[in-house]
Amino acid sequence: MTDTPANEDRLESPEEMASFAGPASRAPFSSAKRLAAARALARALAVAQNNDSLYPPTHPLVEQSTRELAEAASALAEIGFEEITLNVYKATLFIENQVLPEESVTYRKLIEDLLARGISAVTISLGFSQAHAATLASLLNEDSITTIEDARAYLSHAGVTSVSLAETSDLDDELRAAEEAENKARGREVYDQGVELMRDVETQAKLGKVFEVDALQKMVSGLLDTLFKDPAAILGLAAIKSHDDYTLNHSLNVCILSLSLGASIGLDAESLKSLGLSALLYDLGKVRIPEDILNKEGPLSADEWQIVKSHTTEGADLLKRIQLVDQMPMVVAYEHHQRHDLQGYPRADAPQEQHLFSKVVALCDAYDAMTTRRPFRREIRPDKALAVLMQGRNKAYDPSVTKALVAMLGIYPMGAVVTINDGSTAIVFRVNKDDLLRPRVKRVIAADGRWLEDPEIVDLRLIDPETGTYDLSITECIPASDAGIDDVWQYL
Repeated sequence: MTDTPANEDRLESPEEMASFAGPASRAPFSSAKRLAAARALARALAVAQNNDSLYPPTHPLVEQSTRELAEAASALAEIGFEEITLNVYKATLFIENQVLPEESVTYRKLIEDLLARGISAVTISLGFSQAHAATLASLLNEDSITTIEDARAYLSHAGVTSVSLAETSDLDDELRAAEEAENKARGREVYDQGVELMRDVETQAKLGKVFEVDALQKMVSGLLDTLFKDPAAILGLAAIKSHDDYTLNHSLNVCILSLSLGASIGLDAESLKSLGLSALLYDLGKVRIPEDILNKEGPLSADEWQIVKSHTTEGADLLKRIQLVDQMPMVVAYEHHQRHDLQGYPRADAPQEQHLFSKVVALCDAYDAMTTRRPFRREIRPDKALAVLMQGRNKAYDPSVTKALVAMLGIYPMGAVVTINDGSTAIVFRVNKDDLLRPRVKRVIAADGRWLEDPEIVDLRLIDPETGTYDLSITECIPASDAGIDDVWQYL
């Protein structure tokens, strides 16, 4: 029984949503100024290398280009980057995690010369002088350097301490696989524990007994511990869908989405703990609604709808009775259906804005409800669900919080099943904050329909060096059941 806005208007396209939410993605180079500075560094390094290969060290063009390379690094330091890494990942050029499509084609020689010396990452830190820039440029033209050990020795001999080299890029998912697997397992353990805790809370509330929240608070803290270490390990848990225990899984998923969204908009740890508890208990009032009404497949009568709407006041009353020190769960239980424009329920006695926590929970509640299959309806594709929420901004939902949710989830969220333009089928594995339309995916079904024993990770930002265009693109998002996938979480 989740309110969603009616489809009165055209839903925005993925490209329109990405344009709207991109600046809120908190990617290091989401602003035009920062992106220009990143591109300037790549250009300066390529130009310095090229000039070094053509002219002697004292030539004016060599001196000018190495000075500009040092200045480009200094400009990034001035906007907050104490160190900056240029990555080469599968023949595509990145600054940190920011893909540089045009530069990946234009500066092919730079990429090839780095890889020829076993270098996949160059990190420039504070103290990068013109002399250091000249040494780095000459290193890339020195034919005797064929290994990364040679390259490191070359820098060391010249006294360059502001440049470090690595054989592998931080963008390589395989390197992080072990740590991510541990975080994923820890997160799932806390999730399953949370489902059982909520089952006990629901049982106690139905019996009219006072329940303890200490265990719930501890569980929220456990989710936060992993969230701070590996946000994707926690956010991926929201892809867990259960048709048998919908209410319990839904409350956990809303909690996870709310914690992730709260963290992305900058809430501190104590606020997040309060938000997490509120997101677990906001729908508790439904224990006082007859199950035959809650699970009714057809339309509700006017009387039944009034009963359903009472779950907000009933929930606030239940939470008031247990005398929580933290009042926010009671507030969110009461407010979460009031809407941003206050045209929802319960009707406000006086114009008073929804609390931020209520806005966050309302959005996360609607998103998870729409993307979960129920006995009486199919799930809505994640990209379409986000478009519906975007359509409701300024009306049902706060526009700033909506933008933050889309920026956090991406246009194709983790766990979304997508078809690729080569005919294969994949599951979105990680969202790329610098390009919300081009996530990293795990290809699970080949173009010929074969299921792959070892799903292949593909970064859709990668560039074809011959054409300068993207290697692969998403054609559409499809329901997991259409692809024959029962549990997308196992692939995340």
